[in-house]
Amino acid sequence: MKRVLIFLVPIIGGLLLLQPAGTSFATTCIGLPRLKPVHRNSGVVFVPSGDRIANAKVTVLEAGKEIAEQQTGVDGRFAFGQLRAGNYEIQVRVNVLGDASTQVVLVQPESYPKLEIAVNLSLTGPCSSFSLVNSKKFEAGLKPSRSL
Repeated sequence: MKRVLIFLVPIIGGLLLLQPAGTSFATTCIGLPRLKPVHRNSGVVFVPSGDRIANAKVTVLEAGKEIAEQQTGVDGRFAFGQLRAGNYEIQVRVNVLGDASTQVVLVQPESYPKLEIAVNLSLTGPCSSFSLVNSKKFEAGLKPSRSL
C-alpha cells in the first residue's frame, strides 16, 4: 500500500501543476431546498451581519415574465399584496452585492401570513439564501437598515 501511495502522490501533484495558469476554482453553492408555500410574498433583505438592505430591487416573475417590481424600504422590507395564488420566482438585486433568486409557491394570499421570506445576500460570493421566518422574532435580531 505504501508503494502505491509513494508512486501516486508525485503523479497527482504533477497533474495539478499542469493545470493552465488561468484556471480558476469557483465557489459552487449547494442547492438549497425549495421554500414551503407562503401566504404572502413579503419579507426582508439583509446581509449576514444582520444589516437590513434598503433600496434592493425585488422583482416577481410568473412563467419567466416580470409581473411586479419594487425597491425595499429603509427597513429592508418588501411586500407584494396584489398577487393571486400560483408559482412565482423572486429575484433580488443589490448593485454592489449582486443577484439572488428563488422559486415561491403562493397559497391563500388573502390570509394572515405567519411566516415571511428572509433574503440573506452573501457579501463574499454567489451563495445567497432564502428562508421562511417568523417576522417578529426574526426582525428583533436584525440591525437598522443601510442603503447600498
